[in-house]
Amino acid sequence: MLIIFLRSVILYISLFVLMRLMGKRQLSELQPFEFVITLILADLACVPMAEIPIPLTYGLIPIFSIFMLHILISLLSVKSIKMRKLLNGTPQIIINNGSLCFSNIKKLGMHTNDILEGLRNKGFFSPLDVEFAIVETNGKLSVLPKSHSRPTTPKDMNISLPAPSLPVSLITEGKFLRDNLISYGADENKIKAFLKKQRLNLKDIMLFTIDGEKTVYIQPYHESFRTMTVSPEEL
Repeated sequence: MLIIFLRSVILYISLFVLMRLMGKRQLSELQPFEFVITLILADLACVPMAEIPIPLTYGLIPIFSIFMLHILISLLSVKSIKMRKLLNGTPQIIINNGSLCFSNIKKLGMHTNDILEGLRNKGFFSPLDVEFAIVETNGKLSVLPKSHSRPTTPKDMNISLPAPSLPVSLITEGKFLRDNLISYGADENKIKAFLKKQRLNLKDIMLFTIDGEKTVYIQPYHESFRTMTVSPEEL
């Protein structure tokens, strides 16, 4: 049992490292060739994991070989447009100015109901509201609504707004994130004093964030969230 456990740990760590090296897309949006490689890696790991008579290297060497093949294919797809099209395919327009493109839909092996369902997931209930709809190479649907169907933006109304800033988490689950405190330039003691004014303790905080506009978001464990703008001296 101990041998099986150790072999499983070694294979798990090896696969985890290789998946991380393959890039973020391996963990979310898989292209067809990436999906095939992922299935092969899983299958290669299963056999030596459970079969003790099979040397562990019989699993590690093929896994490493597949990883090197993936790197090679990825480099070729970056360097060559033709290779990228061969491996990933090309995006297909399925709606053009409200009209369904039957030939492309048929080429994708999709049904009209699939298209309508995809549009509803994007918040559109009729092709008439869509200027373009494109099925991307990873199978996701991208939709460009017609001008009368898209939400009004500040640009449409000639309103100038400040650039958005990314909120920084300073406290999560009752603990300071010290790297974020340092990068933002916040002081722990000032934050504790600020929380005390709010009648809160550090251990009460599920999430505490602040953005570039000095807008603080506080979510206690057992209360509703609070949001307020603070001065630079307070934190």
